[in-house]
Amino acid sequence: MGGYEASHDLGKRFRRRKMQLETGHLSYLLRPAAGPPLVLIPGSFNDSFALKEVIDRLDSKRQVVVVELRGHGGSWPPPKKCSIEVFAQDVLSVADVEDLNSFYVGGHSIGGMVALEVARVRPQNVRGVISLEGWTSHHVSQDAFGGQTTNTLSAGQQAQYERLRQRVMALWSEAEIGEFVTYWRQWDGFDFLSKTGLPILELYGDRGQERPSLDKLRIPERENIQVHWLQNASHNLHIECPREVARICDRFVEKLEGAGT
Repeated sequence: MGGYEASHDLGKRFRRRKMQLETGHLSYLLRPAAGPPLVLIPGSFNDSFALKEVIDRLDSKRQVVVVELRGHGGSWPPPKKCSIEVFAQDVLSVADVEDLNSFYVGGHSIGGMVALEVARVRPQNVRGVISLEGWTSHHVSQDAFGGQTTNTLSAGQQAQYERLRQRVMALWSEAEIGEFVTYWRQWDGFDFLSKTGLPILELYGDRGQERPSLDKLRIPERENIQVHWLQNASHNLHIECPREVARICDRFVEKLEGAGT
């Protein structure tokens, strides 16, 4: 697995599974439960363990599937000549293998972009989308936030952020890292958001500053799209406020399932 340490899995309730690709394999983790499935995709240079603090706080009755992008965690090797679209097809292949005919899908950063692309490709199977700072376009980082992604992290959180990324990046070459960061710059989700009727939850940190407009976020103002702001947080919501992120995600699903208060 490219040097990956299996001891960093999400706990005894999760089962790690592997799916062969045209080159190498894709790894994902499954927590069986009776509730509607939630498929999660970690962000760039983050494996499943990066979302552990959020997942541990999600409703324990919810089925959770965590798909690690190519080259991340147990998935190997790093991608070559890839795209958001290819990553979305990987997620859908996992859904098909696990017979997930109706599911929620979400992710952080590039994982949020992939989640939106999954919904665009297979809207008939998606019940709703949760995007944790999954920018509609790479321009959002600068236009809406002035390029600030870690300015609200404490020293301890910054160290955690660096450790999580190093677990993945230490196994990659500089060329592989350089290619990967181009993938999200080639994707744009605005047209999909402008047309879809699926429920969409967009979570953002306000960086402790004035909140940018929907225009700067490149999110159309539509009734099915909910934008939720987390105060004094930035791009790494899963590190800064995992309890709040889990609560908001659970509430989103419960409301759509008719169980909200």
